[in-house]
Amino acid sequence: MSESSGTSKALDISALRKVFRFIGPYKKEFFYGMGLVIFLSIITSARPVLIQKAIDESILIRDKTLLIQLSTLILALMVFESIAQYFYSYLANFLGQNIIKDIRASLYKRLMHFKLEFYDRTPVGNLVTRAISDIEVISEIFSEGLLVIIGDMLKVVAMLIAMFYFIDWRLNIIALSVLPFLFIATRWFQKNIKISFQQVRNEVANLNAFVQERLTGMSVVQIFGREKAEFEKFKIINARHRDANIKGIWYFSIFLPLLDLISAISIALVVSAGSWWAVSGQDISLGELTSLIMFINMIFRPLRQLADRVNSLQMGIVASNRVFALLDDVKLLEVDDSTATMPPIVGHVRFEKVTFGYKPDETVLHNISFDIEAGKTLAIVGATGAGKSTIIQLLSRYYEPQSGTIFIDNINISHVALQSLRSQMAVVLQDVFLFSDTIYKNITLGQPYTLAEVEEAADRIGILPFIRSLPGGWDYNVRERGATLSTGQRQLIAFLRAYLVRPKIFILDEATSNIDSQTEQMVQRAIEHITRGRTSIIIAHRLSTILHADKILVLKKGKIIEEGTHQELLKNKGYYSKLFEIQFASLTEQISDR
Repeated sequence: MSESSGTSKALDISALRKVFRFIGPYKKEFFYGMGLVIFLSIITSARPVLIQKAIDESILIRDKTLLIQLSTLILALMVFESIAQYFYSYLANFLGQNIIKDIRASLYKRLMHFKLEFYDRTPVGNLVTRAISDIEVISEIFSEGLLVIIGDMLKVVAMLIAMFYFIDWRLNIIALSVLPFLFIATRWFQKNIKISFQQVRNEVANLNAFVQERLTGMSVVQIFGREKAEFEKFKIINARHRDANIKGIWYFSIFLPLLDLISAISIALVVSAGSWWAVSGQDISLGELTSLIMFINMIFRPLRQLADRVNSLQMGIVASNRVFALLDDVKLLEVDDSTATMPPIVGHVRFEKVTFGYKPDETVLHNISFDIEAGKTLAIVGATGAGKSTIIQLLSRYYEPQSGTIFIDNINISHVALQSLRSQMAVVLQDVFLFSDTIYKNITLGQPYTLAEVEEAADRIGILPFIRSLPGGWDYNVRERGATLSTGQRQLIAFLRAYLVRPKIFILDEATSNIDSQTEQMVQRAIEHITRGRTSIIIAHRLSTILHADKILVLKKGKIIEEGTHQELLKNKGYYSKLFEIQFASLTEQISDR
């Protein structure tokens, strides 16, 4: 995904076209807004003409009646202009807010279906920037960008028509003789500000990603005394963000005074030529000169403001490019092109010559084959990096094997719809994720389970007393990521969440952290109850938890080197036996130390 695609174009029409796809439900409001833009362009250009008539046809000849009539008409036009401007501003912002609501909903829905590998390599702060900040900026395409630019251009056209109709053509030619310089300056500004704002949005994303990651890992920063080093890194990223913004400010600091200079030159030329012709006896009236000076200011005002409008439009386009890079990239989506539904699972799982690597040149699993009978428990052990968690990722279809096949009940899981597969499985990961919400909502996850059903499930797996011991019980808020609970307590919540869905296949990645003996007893009881009578896969870090597994796989560097029951593996005196002896010796030492 290129972050900078389209930066060479002054105006990325393709990006606007993508945004305008979302206008569909709001076409009526869009056309009302365009109608108001046309009305405003006409009514605005009438003001200098009426003032010209007031000077030439009433003030100079002292016609008070006509002056009152023209003054009343000018006042009425300005009132109508203010009312129309109010409705136009409301419609433009209404469009912008509704469109970004729809774009954000589309992006969030898309994010729900991205491959897990995308989240493995993409900083969360970067995604938050795109989903929140960048989409907010897109609204400016309507509220401060495109519609305003169209309105300003229509005003300029209407005023040019009025100028050439009511004012001497020679004065108009002189007034407009500076326009080529204006167009050159504007073109230069548009080209450079687009690149500048692309850099600004990228640096905003980098800054957000850095801050989000450091705040999440603040305990690591503090315990290792890295505050000063991390602050130095922050200052570098913060300075890059500042420099990107200053570069854009530099373009504005050149462009805006240049516009003022061009406008002043135009007025000076008109006043000089008009005054010379007037004193030379040619037919140039004071009203014409006054009206033309007003027209010049009114034409150059939107052209001067065009810098701000282009700013808003370009920022919106840059932001939309970053958002649509996610919306339009189908390669990021999970592959789920099968319409076949997974039948009710019995639970027979078979891996057949499965090979997989997260990168093409780094194989994690080598030609893995094993099977689990329905209702049995399989434990997987091995050193860190042996490929244990990868087996879970493949069985859950977060990743697809590079070769080989995975079967459940003799059905190739790659040939069934993801939802129909995952709805019959439950996974409890080592790092349990809990949302900042109540215990009850973290367990039900929005599913229509009654409190009685949840309490019954908690009682069955033996954790109801623990839930009731918390302040507020089921209404206890666990805070972000379950920060108010211990590792073991978070896993108990995850067990209940998994048990409640009545999975046909249960997968547990056991927590490595030490937990107190009381919590460990509850964890063991919960595991025994959940695994009873259903196919279960346990990634074990403490071998004491898998003594009664029906089969144990021993992985080493992505290969199965041993398999069998606990007793069979001990008799073999192999790798598993050594692991068990090491853990048993460590446990004995801990007990003796107490």
